[in-house]
Amino acid sequence: MDKPAVLVNCPISDDSRAALARRFDLLFIEDAPDRARFLSEQGPRIRAIVSDGPRDIDKQMMDAMAGLQLIIGQGVGMDRIDLTEAKRRGIAVANGRGTNQESVADHAMALLLAVVRGLLPGDALMRGRGGEAEGPRGETGTVHGKKLGIIGLGQIGLGVARRAAGFGMDILYHNPAPRAGVAYQYCESPLKLARAADHLVLSCPGGAATRHLVDDDVLAGLGPGGVLVNVARGSVVDTAALARALETGAIGGAGLDVIAGGAAVRAPLLHMQNVVMTPHLAGNTLEAGIAKDALTITILTDFFAGREIANRVV
Repeated sequence: MDKPAVLVNCPISDDSRAALARRFDLLFIEDAPDRARFLSEQGPRIRAIVSDGPRDIDKQMMDAMAGLQLIIGQGVGMDRIDLTEAKRRGIAVANGRGTNQESVADHAMALLLAVVRGLLPGDALMRGRGGEAEGPRGETGTVHGKKLGIIGLGQIGLGVARRAAGFGMDILYHNPAPRAGVAYQYCESPLKLARAADHLVLSCPGGAATRHLVDDDVLAGLGPGGVLVNVARGSVVDTAALARALETGAIGGAGLDVIAGGAAVRAPLLHMQNVVMTPHLAGNTLEAGIAKDALTITILTDFFAGREIANRVV
């Protein structure tokens, strides 16, 4: 029996590649010099796609794969996959929920602490002095006793809340509706949350509903001592508004794992000492990678065996 053809639309580990190759006929689109030609030649036999958060799977891509039956997004966010079109075509879609939330929550707290405690300027100061600690140091802040606002109290947001509570922080949050079974203070809007919190973490989904959810007004509400941390999607924040807020001191700093906008919009952030940036790696830990690969293999195996799949979105 022929192995089902699976398009790999993102980087995967060598171990996962070997494990998948034993069960499936793997095709790697990132290895193709001509993407359009590759899809034209190989598309008709592709039955499943393995992808991740930053890569689009749109109608045009689906058009090239008439036999496509399953899409697996190894991340949690589904905003780069055309779910409406997948549903119309009867294509099953699953995500990687449950594989990387602890890693992302770790990273959110790391960004918050790095900004509040001035770790990057402190590191640069030590390097400039040849490792000598004596001399002017300045003062930083603390997170203990502060109020942390979380926009998006899903699994990642809950992980951030647990960690923040361990630092002695009070937790507030905003969701489209209050979450049952939690004792944290609910705020009806991002603006009300920003005004009530000392610092703000974003862990909500991307997409049209949350685009520029954090704008000039929300940043002004956060205030001069506040730090914004984004481990969600870059589109959730108006980057131009963020740059203005940082330049004018409307907020105290930012920790960003994702940033939207072109180079000109992002450029002011590159020279700010109160901004810590990472290249969308919050969920990229060894542990999360192992969990993602295992879940992907399970979903593919179950689907082609006719069993119900985990983490079905469509």
